[in-house]
Amino acid sequence: MRLVVDCRFVSAREDDAVSTASRGLTRALGSIHPLTMLISDHRQLQVLPALPWQLLRAADDPRDVFTPLGLNDAGVDLVFSPVPVWGTLRRRYGLVVGSAAPVHSDPYAGLGGRMLRPLRPVFHRVLQRGADAVVAIAGAGQRDAVTATRPGQPIVRLDPHDVLSPAGADWSDQADQLMQLFYDVHRERRARARSDDQR
Repeated sequence: MRLVVDCRFVSAREDDAVSTASRGLTRALGSIHPLTMLISDHRQLQVLPALPWQLLRAADDPRDVFTPLGLNDAGVDLVFSPVPVWGTLRRRYGLVVGSAAPVHSDPYAGLGGRMLRPLRPVFHRVLQRGADAVVAIAGAGQRDAVTATRPGQPIVRLDPHDVLSPAGADWSDQADQLMQLFYDVHRERRARARSDDQR
């Protein structure tokens, strides 16, 4: 399974739970399965593990709606993003997103990369429902995720000891949970594709 982790919400801030969770989970996932990190600025590599990476536009750039086309061509099997993403249409890969919403502005994005940020509160639920599964961290996030998901959409709750820890060791159990979910989503999509081919 070719796994991609969206690290475009990562920054050097230690008080940004989305960023620290992304950093910790990426480290933990990278220790048990090969993956490629998506970044929007080379400075993000300073706080990310030494893993393969690909430079992409900022997450709130309007052109992000075309991202699935490039990921399809690259043969990606599953993408994990800690935040719902704009690019979901016509994707041929599994998509698992977190229920979080970015709190801090993107320090690396230019004007174009911030254009869609004001629309996130309005479209958060719509974007979340475009994924195959949703991941929520802690109890409150889980409740928010339940109200935002579509019927039958799997939800996995992660309970880290310290959400502000970027250390991979603090996210090892959660990484195991995610990998099980990733494989489940990947198998289900493959089975669905085979069924469609037989019709």
